Amino acid sequence: MATDPQRRRLLQGVAAGLLAWPLCSLAGETPLQLLSAYDVGRNEHRVGAAGLGTAATLPQRGHHIALLPGRPHECLVFARRPGSFIARLDWHRGETLAWYDYPDDRHGFGHGIVLSDGVLVTTDSNIDSGDGLLTLRDALTLAPLRELPSGGIGPHQLLPLPGGRILVANGGILTLPESGRIKLNVRSMQPSLDIVDLKVGRSVASFRLQDNKLSLRHLAAVADGHYAVALQYEGEGSAPLVSLWHERSGLRNLPLPPELAASCNGYAASVAATPTHIACTATRGDRVVFWSGAGEFLGAVALGKPAGIAATPDGHHFIVSNELGDIVWIDSRALQIVAARSQRFPVKWDNHLVLL
Repeated sequence: MATDPQRRRLLQGVAAGLLAWPLCSLAGETPLQLLSAYDVGRNEHRVGAAGLGTAATLPQRGHHIALLPGRPHECLVFARRPGSFIARLDWHRGETLAWYDYPDDRHGFGHGIVLSDGVLVTTDSNIDSGDGLLTLRDALTLAPLRELPSGGIGPHQLLPLPGGRILVANGGILTLPESGRIKLNVRSMQPSLDIVDLKVGRSVASFRLQDNKLSLRHLAAVADGHYAVALQYEGEGSAPLVSLWHERSGLRNLPLPPELAASCNGYAASVAATPTHIACTATRGDRVVFWSGAGEFLGAVALGKPAGIAATPDGHHFIVSNELGDIVWIDSRALQIVAARSQRFPVKWDNHLVLL
């Protein structure tokens, strides 16, 4: 855990470097901006955007970024698992507004959401027991208010459901701060997709795939109660990349051509969706893979080491980052990269990006 002087230096560094970078837009379009975590070199971890000349170093890689409703210039940044901090930042003015260091018996999994009542919910772990937690926090101070069991081990991304419920992807993989990202329980892992009722205080429904080596990680809302679930395979050989979930029908894996499944090696880094399209970044396969909103395979676009992905507000494009520093636009109808809108920065983007 950082000491007070160390924390002050870190806060100053984060404030200096949290910047938004405008994306290429066409005449008549509303300009978009992108926020993301990224690395510069091997040990410099930053958040915001590259190219504006200021440097900021985080104590650990950032992962997910969440916006604060009603506070258009603020965001929350979560450390990559096993995470040691959460930060609330004013990305527009470059100010650090709040900072939370996890205590020695807890760590984070890099994700959080802000509910309509202003409560922040993060995915965390009880280090002593290995059990997954959902921690309810004050969204402004980041202080913990209440802990609930997540329904499994290794809770990763979470999304709100109607009626005060949370959908959480329990990846099933145990990690500890002292061993870093080493996976400690691959042989016995039990991934699950759980509905946690905040009023009841626990999981009230759990869904599993037949193959327990398919770790459930990232989530995206599609339409009509359907959600896309990005998968990361801990077994050997080909595996699906995305499952489609509905509360009434459970999980079903989306189809992939055999040669594409083999090349992608069962690793979906991130997932995004519109009512008509589902897309995931297959980092090991150097592809961005697309399905219809109903789950029919549409095709794949070649892109080296793709990482984060988000759909534009009109759904006509998906914006994708990669580990080589590129930001590209993909036309969702033609499934082609729009070369005129591509940009490159001297950074390694992380697995998530947010459009403003």
